[in-house]
Amino acid sequence: MDIRARSEKGFSLIELLVVVAIIGVLAAVGVVGYQGYIDSTKKSVTDANAKAVHQWLVNTKTVRAAGIDTDPVACKSATLTSATTAAAAVASSGCFGQLGAAGGPFESFKNPYTTSRTGSTAIRAIASSSAVTGDGTVDCTNLDASSQNGDIIVRVSGAGASHIDVYFCAKEGDSDGKLTKRHTTIANF
Repeated sequence: MDIRARSEKGFSLIELLVVVAIIGVLAAVGVVGYQGYIDSTKKSVTDANAKAVHQWLVNTKTVRAAGIDTDPVACKSATLTSATTAAAAVASSGCFGQLGAAGGPFESFKNPYTTSRTGSTAIRAIASSSAVTGDGTVDCTNLDASSQNGDIIVRVSGAGASHIDVYFCAKEGDSDGKLTKRHTTIANF
């Protein structure tokens, strides 16, 4: 009876393998769920950043309409007139090109997907008159070849920045770098 009592103590190899398999399945499910949570959070942060840029543009337009000059200097009404072309407005020295530059309102901005992209590398101003349709289905690189997930794109079209759209790039499902329009067009900036 001594031998039988000893053999019944502890776990069998099969029982240990079953426990390890169950832990492996639970870990796999947890990792997939966690990754989905992280992706969702990064997209939400990118959307919030685009909203901040859009709100700054709306506020600046309101302040300028009241006759008050704003910073950066390139955004003052005297330098950004109806005669200014969209290309000049988005150049590195132009109003929208300075949004993420040193001294600009978003110089400390960080891309949530690639934190090494900050300021002017993550907030991209482009002059483009091409229409963008299909939120979440168009590749960001169609609008800006250097854009990445987490970037904010300020598209300026027309003379004197007459039309401004704010977009952001983010994962859409399993696809990287899909363009989403954040807010309606700002006209006559």
